[in-house]
Amino acid sequence: MTQPPQKKFQQDDQDPEINQRLQAAIRAVIDQQLAEGQPKETAETLERLLDEGFSLEQAYSLIGQLVSLEIGEYFAGTGEFNLERYIVGLGELPAPFGTSPEPDEDD
Repeated sequence: MTQPPQKKFQQDDQDPEINQRLQAAIRAVIDQQLAEGQPKETAETLERLLDEGFSLEQAYSLIGQLVSLEIGEYFAGTGEFNLERYIVGLGELPAPFGTSPEPDEDD
């Protein structure tokens, strides 16, 4: 029995409400890390990105992309959060997601 071809996922297929919820959840993770000071590298990275000229939203977005990668690794890998890999990733930001601050739309 042949199965119908699967539709490729496209950006347009994403549900805006789900995206908003995911963004809010990721931001909550970052906020919790900042509030608890754990890992301290999150606050250090946020401050460094701001000093490099990134807006607060851009800095949160970069850190959030790293959080997203770690969530994906968690589910695809061993099911354990790899703190060392996360801290190394924080130190490497804005790479691989961006290399320089972009003009903020509000400026």
